[in-house]
Amino acid sequence: MSKITVLDQATSSKIAAGEVIERPAGVLKELLENAVDAGATAVNIDIEGAGKDLIRINDNGCGMDKEDLELSVVRHATSKIRTFDDLTHLHTFGFRGEALFSVAAVSRLTISSCTPQGEGHCIETQGGSITRRAPAPAIPGTTVEIRDLFFNTPARRKFLKSDSYERACLLKVVEESALANLRVSYRVRIGGREVYHLPAQTGPVEQAVRARAAEILGPAVAESLVFKEFEPLGLKLFLTPPDKLVTVRDFQFVFVNRRPIESKTVQQAIYKALQNVRPKDRHPAFIAYMTLEPADFDVNIHPQKREIRFVDENRVFGFILNSAAETAFGNSRPVEAAVLPPAPAIDLSLQARPAAQQLFQPKAADRAVPPAPGFMPKPAEQPQSVTDIFAPAPKTRFTVRDSEDPVSYNASAEAGRASSQDELPSAQDPAWYKGPYHYLGQLQRSYLLFENPDGLILIDQHAAQERVLFEHYMDAFDKHDIKVQELMFPIHVDLTPSNAESLMSWAPWLKTAGFELERFSPRTVQVKTMPHIVRFKEDEMKSFVESLAAVVGDPAKSTDALKRKMVAMLACKKAVKAHDAMTAAEAQALLENMKKCKDGMHCPHGRACVAQLNIKNIGKLFGR
Repeated sequence: MSKITVLDQATSSKIAAGEVIERPAGVLKELLENAVDAGATAVNIDIEGAGKDLIRINDNGCGMDKEDLELSVVRHATSKIRTFDDLTHLHTFGFRGEALFSVAAVSRLTISSCTPQGEGHCIETQGGSITRRAPAPAIPGTTVEIRDLFFNTPARRKFLKSDSYERACLLKVVEESALANLRVSYRVRIGGREVYHLPAQTGPVEQAVRARAAEILGPAVAESLVFKEFEPLGLKLFLTPPDKLVTVRDFQFVFVNRRPIESKTVQQAIYKALQNVRPKDRHPAFIAYMTLEPADFDVNIHPQKREIRFVDENRVFGFILNSAAETAFGNSRPVEAAVLPPAPAIDLSLQARPAAQQLFQPKAADRAVPPAPGFMPKPAEQPQSVTDIFAPAPKTRFTVRDSEDPVSYNASAEAGRASSQDELPSAQDPAWYKGPYHYLGQLQRSYLLFENPDGLILIDQHAAQERVLFEHYMDAFDKHDIKVQELMFPIHVDLTPSNAESLMSWAPWLKTAGFELERFSPRTVQVKTMPHIVRFKEDEMKSFVESLAAVVGDPAKSTDALKRKMVAMLACKKAVKAHDAMTAAEAQALLENMKKCKDGMHCPHGRACVAQLNIKNIGKLFGR
């Protein structure tokens, strides 16, 4: 049995640093919080080598004298608490005194600082030990330089991601800090190139948030935000109304006492408030500012303080739900049953879901948020009679397949084909396919109705074509047989700088998928090619790229997961939508294409494409 030993200071320091500093973005976050806590109104940031070579932060805060400067890199040294009980009254970002100590332990660190009317001083450290002390210019504020991050922990440096990914993480930290601290100006340079110049906002809160959000989220999103202020929880909520929802989930920010946090409680409450009017492919953009007493939440359940725990989670959930409903709909009526669900109520991923329930099977009741008076979702177009229900839809330019593209064709060319009711069953048909089929028409221009020997077949036209497009593109992808179409005029897509960095980290791989992307500016990418089978219009391409930028990760991760997500997203955006008209020939061709799919029963997201209403069950409805 081995003996217990006390670790030496160098080893314990590196372990402690690992709890705080995982990547360059962790360094930047800690130093930005220190600058804001020091009362800075201007912060300048320079980054080289994706933060591994250099992170420099200069602020105009209160600075430190010689004694405090040396204590700042000592473990457990802090100016923010004196006893454990002080934690319940803490109004600053940090308290542990671990930030500079942890950064110094895994880098070559230089700090220059000066108090107002004081003398400037400088220290240099290497691996946590002070190696040099010197005078510095008497410029009020503090400058921190971190060079050669993780030089003495090569394993941690080895597991950093691509430079593009790390830059995206760094910019995300800046964006969150800038939205949290509106009275502070930010200037960010990466590789000598200016990415952000955000002036300090001095006007009223609503005006300040909109101006800052316009620079980070874009003018369109910022202008669409509805603002409402609530006294409980000190809540200031900016939220997109139901008709201005966006295609990505990246524009969602929650701040508690100006600290950016991740809160499923807040996120679920906002989604719940919009559940009756939110299409599955649209998401709310929101910025929620909350001001709470430090004793009302615990910020120390996560090493990076990213997650917090509210003392009363149900109270927070119910209040945010009602506040979001009032903000979105102008509804001041309380929402009933505003209780935090025991499990996440929102599926925000593209992972496969269980197959749909049997047709007409009753579903469990859900807690619904009633739409506000005066705002109701636009009802689907109602048929006037039974004849209208089963009448073939008018012709449309929607295409399903042609000789060059198995999933896209001119329906009129198929008009002379024999009806599928004359086809005989084949041994190669999938198990679900029980023909012959006779097309009856569209139901509310969303579901295709067919008669077969077993009864009535309903096909979700959007889900079905999603599956067809998904399998066709995946097959071409796997065979490296994607035909590329070069665009005469590149399509420019505006993103947040952090999302642009994330997307460009996948540029080489996306080129193999038929999408050639180039950087146009810090926040703009241009699309030069797209797969021939896609044929997106400009607005469709912009929507696809915006959504793609929100889901991409690091190239070192499995490409299979991203490939499936990307192709599923592509198929969803390109497929015929609900309420789109389809001709009889188009419906017949879609059914034929479904028959050739490996899984014609489900869309790429796992939803059912086909439902069968058995003739016996139909008879029971009429007491036969």
